Amino acid sequence: MIVKQAESLLSILELFAAVRRPRTLSQISEALSLPKSSTFNLLATLEAKGLIHEMRAWGGYYPTRRLLVLAQDIASNDPFVDRVRPELVRLQEQTGETVLLAHRVDAEIVYLEVVASQHPVRYFAQVSDRRPLQVTSAGKAILSLYTPAERARLYDTIAFTKFRDATLPDAAAVEADVVASAQRGWFENLSEYTPDVLGVGVPMVLDGERFAVSVAGPNFRLLDRRAEIAACAHEAVGRIQSLFEKGADTR
Repeated sequence: MIVKQAESLLSILELFAAVRRPRTLSQISEALSLPKSSTFNLLATLEAKGLIHEMRAWGGYYPTRRLLVLAQDIASNDPFVDRVRPELVRLQEQTGETVLLAHRVDAEIVYLEVVASQHPVRYFAQVSDRRPLQVTSAGKAILSLYTPAERARLYDTIAFTKFRDATLPDAAAVEADVVASAQRGWFENLSEYTPDVLGVGVPMVLDGERFAVSVAGPNFRLLDRRAEIAACAHEAVGRIQSLFEKGADTR
């Protein structure tokens, strides 16, 4: 269940990230379709916590650096990502392409970590970005970790939007792809969501939680390397799972 006030607070911060300039009470209220009274209370709360300040000379409110400090403290002390990241970096160096760690949230995946390719032309994503579950290699890999009955229930929550010509149209098509890909040993997204981008994903279970590791890049570089990249991803997943099975120190 979404808590409306919490969602509105986050929407205000996301607005600042999008516009990158001070916004007045009226501008924020209009942009988010919130009543001015509610917007004022939300801004007052953020200001009281030191997360934004009013810049009268520049005509509006803007976040303080306290928000950055808090985010950096949280990110730099994430015990889970700290353990996984070295293998993701190694996989990125092996393949030369962008590597992503994904987890399912409802009918989407969310990227928990992204190790970007160094190529000028590359797949771009950021930590916390979300993608529809059924159109990504990582999402299909995670779907494979559920039983057919569980997947059927998940399909009922998905809006099968046609993003590209290659987008699979319905639950039956996605299920057939998941089953065939599971037999093959890896999953792919060939321009189903982002044009001219190919993703290769493999599933991963850590402490009972379902994840996926995927490698993504332009079609022209990955199309003939899918099996090779899948093998590298499987090796990375094996090393990560071994690390967790050994109960390595989380700090």
